[in-house]
Amino acid sequence: MTQILPATPDLMDEIEIWLDAEERAYNAGDAAVRGFRCNWDTVRKSWGCGERPVDVLVVGGKAVGFLYGTDILEIHPDHRGRSYGVLLSDFMVRRASDKGFSILEIEIAPATAEPFWVRQGFKPHRMPYRDGLYATLALERQFSLGQGQRVEVEIEFYDEKEARWGAPFARYAAMGERLPDGSIQLPERLHGHDPSLTSNTDNHIKIVVDGDELYFGRAKYGRDHGVATDPHGHLYIDRVIT
Repeated sequence: MTQILPATPDLMDEIEIWLDAEERAYNAGDAAVRGFRCNWDTVRKSWGCGERPVDVLVVGGKAVGFLYGTDILEIHPDHRGRSYGVLLSDFMVRRASDKGFSILEIEIAPATAEPFWVRQGFKPHRMPYRDGLYATLALERQFSLGQGQRVEVEIEFYDEKEARWGAPFARYAAMGERLPDGSIQLPERLHGHDPSLTSNTDNHIKIVVDGDELYFGRAKYGRDHGVATDPHGHLYIDRVIT
């Protein structure tokens, strides 16, 4: 049986045993890539304090992998290449979506894991003023439209420095549905996030409905027109409020 279970002390002990073995192999030159034993004490302390969950992939009664929030995913060296990492990655994405996240950001480590995360749909990038390789995944949401009036909506997101004269970093055009309360339901979630920017907190948004500009300004002040933020502050819009 294959299960993903919340960590228990026994499962944490089992993981630590194979992390220790992996670390010894790396130090002896028998493993090309170092595992996450170097982070394990911090992980265990955080888990023990209830700060962040650890979820364990159990196959046939054995702990063969673990997930620490969105920061660490590792599979036992003897069990790699069997799509177990995909199971944990999919679990992580589903949980983030269920919690209302719009954008999921991770750090790719080691760098050799980049092809895996690309296959999972993540887009690698460098973060301004930060070392390391990172990746983002936009958590898409589709919305079924009814039989209401169709309305043309254009939405553009701008970096704050480009808002006045520059070009948007994202542009969307869609036919939404006018709802009885006057709002316009979009067919999908539109994301106002660009990982190449130093900060996304002051991005601007332009909302145009049937050719008329409804709003153009800082997106975080556009809540009256439907702009929302996820738990990490990433901007998105599902419905235009007119």
